[in-house]
Amino acid sequence: MYIKKYLHNRLLFSIISVVLIALGIIGSSYALFMDVKTDVDAQVLTVGDLQITFSSDPSISIVDLDPMTDEDAYEQTDNIYTFTIQNSGNVPYTYTISLIDNDEYPSETLLNPSFIRFDFNNVGVRTLADIEDREIFKGNLDVEQTKLFTLRIWFGAPDLEDIPNEALGSEVRLKIVVDGKAGIS
Repeated sequence: MYIKKYLHNRLLFSIISVVLIALGIIGSSYALFMDVKTDVDAQVLTVGDLQITFSSDPSISIVDLDPMTDEDAYEQTDNIYTFTIQNSGNVPYTYTISLIDNDEYPSETLLNPSFIRFDFNNVGVRTLADIEDREIFKGNLDVEQTKLFTLRIWFGAPDLEDIPNEALGSEVRLKIVVDGKAGIS
């Protein structure tokens, strides 16, 4: 009889303890969700004016490609694209310039990027396949600053005999993409 009463008291004590713990958890969770803080001071975030202007047609289309050596490409004048980026706002600008495929054209007629050679701002010959994420330049543009860029593109290889026949008749359809954000990084 004593053991039965002891077990009954223990069970009752355990049930009451579990109920009190559950009520405590529910009450504190409710208090966390219903706690509203108010601030008497206004929080104001002021950001400057960012105005970036890209002047040029971003599309580059070259059809009826003839392979050429690097020396011949530098003698041409119809393979040069110039454009400017201007920051007329009051916040500096960090940007990247990329050359990506123009997705308005079917990819089966596009030239393999390993044969698309270019020189950006006269820094030397590179191929589009060697550029990670097709990012050809990264820079900063200060307030009221304008930068002029020159891009020369041609179809070729260091040795023209390395170009496969299936590359002939291909097209180059690229877009110049300027992407960035406010501030200097």
